[in-house]
Amino acid sequence: MVAEQYPWPAVDGYRRRMDHVIRGLARAGQVDVMALHRLGTAEPADHGITGEDYHEVRAVAVPAAADRGLRDWLGRWIRSGLPRRTLGPDWSPLRTRLVGAPSSPRYDLVWFSHVDSWVGLRDVVNASHQIVDFDNLEDIALKLRRRVPPRFPPGAGVPQRLKIAIRWAVSRGFDAVDQRRWTRIQCDCGQAVDRVVVCSELDVSRSGCNNAVVIGNGADRPIGAIPDRMDLRSESPTMLFIGALDYEPNTEAVEWFVREVFPSVRNAVPAARARIVGRGSELLGWVDSVDGVDMVGSVPAVEPELLRADVSIVPIMVGAGTRLKVVEALANRIPIVTTTVGCEGIDLFNEVHGLIADDAAAFAAACTRLLTNGDLRQRLADNGAELFESTYDWELIERRIADLVIATI
Repeated sequence: MVAEQYPWPAVDGYRRRMDHVIRGLARAGQVDVMALHRLGTAEPADHGITGEDYHEVRAVAVPAAADRGLRDWLGRWIRSGLPRRTLGPDWSPLRTRLVGAPSSPRYDLVWFSHVDSWVGLRDVVNASHQIVDFDNLEDIALKLRRRVPPRFPPGAGVPQRLKIAIRWAVSRGFDAVDQRRWTRIQCDCGQAVDRVVVCSELDVSRSGCNNAVVIGNGADRPIGAIPDRMDLRSESPTMLFIGALDYEPNTEAVEWFVREVFPSVRNAVPAARARIVGRGSELLGWVDSVDGVDMVGSVPAVEPELLRADVSIVPIMVGAGTRLKVVEALANRIPIVTTTVGCEGIDLFNEVHGLIADDAAAFAAACTRLLTNGDLRQRLADNGAELFESTYDWELIERRIADLVIATI
């Protein structure tokens, strides 16, 4: 496994997926993990992969190089023909380590955590077979992102709105170029490697790669008994959003929910509260001043937040791949209100496993229904748990990864 971030501690969606991919690889053989460790991120932690189903896992975190200046970055973006994000990590420390090894081993297989790591290391990793994880189709994500209008904070004056609009227009101009670049690089990658992995059957068709296979996102089984959903957890009905707020689709989702949806929910259920959990809360400072909204920020573990929630909200309008937050809610028997994009690629049906709503009025009405109807909460929670156990348990997905590796090599 090679990756642009060290997988542990597995505190966010990207690292949790990597953690379980590595566990799946370790069911098939010994695994070496080589990753960049970026300044300011959590210090590397023990991987803690033990048990009779797992072979040895050896992990190395190589300190990442310092960020390049804007002028250097822009020049490289113009010359390289690569999307911006692939130019972010400086792979030279890890390339030096791999090339400089006295006897570089030949691996049976290398699993690239993203197209980014394939671009950075494909020519220095000595392996018989290659698999690349397309956990998001970035060209699709950028296409959707370009449809989202600029976001203006409440009370913004004309100069501030003008500045935001200009930055938005420049950013979307870059996006238009990068969308085409992502399409090309994903196609080139698919043709060069044995397999590409996507998160859903929908993404198999959208990828355009005839060697794409599905390895979906999952969740861990909750520890201990989950209480039923007939009764609310407390006198303040709680809606929960979990996601990194320095990731723009999540930022847009929270702003839209708080501005357009939450006031209607509070009118119907005055005691209702929204808890927003995830790093980057400082980017949405105005949200914390809204009555009934709790900006929690980063937490050491999400389990206590999941236990106190009555409803999971996934108001995502932009993105590709599948959302871990949806699968975690299914696993923990939390009834869900989501947009179509929020549950895209997951076998979740409206009124069966959750409620799906795509405009503010419908989303607010769906939240209100769940906060006031215990029978509906219980039915959706039970159906969602069955869906999780049959399809999205990480234990099942790890086995699929091991089977894919064995079939590939």
